[in-house]
Amino acid sequence: MEKLIQIQLTNENNTYNDLSIQVEELTHQLNEANEIIEAIRKGEVDAIIVKNEEKHEVYTLQSADKAYRIFIEKMNEGALTLNKDGLIIYSNSSFANLVNMPLENVIGFNFINFIPDAYRNSVAELMETAWKKQESKGEIVFDGKIKMVPVLLSMNMLEIDGGIALSVIATDITLQKETQQHKKALEKKDEFISIASHELKTPVTSIKGYVQLLRYNFQQDGNTTAADLLTKVDVQINKLTNLIGDLLDVKKIENGQLQYHEEAFDFNILVNEVIEETERVLKKHPIVATLSESKTILGDRNKIGQVITNLLENASKYSEAGSVINVESSVKDNNRISLSVKDKGIGIPKNQLNKIFERFFRVSSEKENTYSGLGLGLYISAEIIKRHNGIIGVESEEGNGSTFYFELPVYNKQEKENASKG
Repeated sequence: MEKLIQIQLTNENNTYNDLSIQVEELTHQLNEANEIIEAIRKGEVDAIIVKNEEKHEVYTLQSADKAYRIFIEKMNEGALTLNKDGLIIYSNSSFANLVNMPLENVIGFNFINFIPDAYRNSVAELMETAWKKQESKGEIVFDGKIKMVPVLLSMNMLEIDGGIALSVIATDITLQKETQQHKKALEKKDEFISIASHELKTPVTSIKGYVQLLRYNFQQDGNTTAADLLTKVDVQINKLTNLIGDLLDVKKIENGQLQYHEEAFDFNILVNEVIEETERVLKKHPIVATLSESKTILGDRNKIGQVITNLLENASKYSEAGSVINVESSVKDNNRISLSVKDKGIGIPKNQLNKIFERFFRVSSEKENTYSGLGLGLYISAEIIKRHNGIIGVESEEGNGSTFYFELPVYNKQEKENASKG
């Protein structure tokens, strides 16, 4: 970049005073330049003059709305205006931050100087296309302060008071790239899960049948030791079957194919049934239930039971043996019923609470490798509750246990009938 201000030492005999005067004059000019740049940014200047080798070009700003200029200055995207020679005649602070340069070292310099060498040819082609009144876009990568920053450049030619200029918008697409990569990773994982779960389903079902047959034969022969061992094997097979079921449910949820069988049922009866079934398996955790008056729910009874089971199993999994699991229900405004499952386990860090219902998410802790599962149960539970027009949530503090809860609308047969007639 050729600077307009130059120090010329034409006489080797220049005195110290002469040099001091030159330095003072240059300092004054530099301060004036900085004041002009700041005035442009604030919308206080109506025009600027760019001196080229052959002539002066006037760029008037008087027609630009001040509020619009302030908006451009505050936007997250980098915004630039270039003249025909590629000089930056306007830049907002966001672009200066993007290239790790002070704003005063951006305006007045050639745009191409800020482009990494590997992308200069492609950016030059984008500019050439844009000068032909054709919108041009392209991705490049800047070397950021901490990591490489992918940026989308969008260019358009503008007519400014009879002259022309090039508008450049530089958008940081880091988040977009990360989202795309995350989506592709999930798609590959989903594909593997779909294939694996279908392939596992048949042999696991066969193994379960053989185990049950062997257990029956040993029981008939009076070999209780072998029968008891096969009972334990059957429990583990059931866990594997449930895991495969979860994998298949996830795929169905993603494809909108998870089937629901709607029926009216008593909520408390379902809760008590699930607790009774769960206690047979979770023998190391006493479950204390405090249920309010019961209400009728309209929905898929088995899937709501699946949600309650999952919350109880999670409470057991992340709590020490012997600790109590509290189950409570309450009725709100006579039209919603809620259920909470409270444990005294490891709790959930605050920075992980908003991810707890995501697919494949598992709470990170020092003992995370000791807990089984793929992190699908809560995701499936959340989808089931949402499908029933309910809400699900969690309250937790690391080291002080967790309380998972959900709410469902109470079924009112009369209101349902009136709504269908209306």
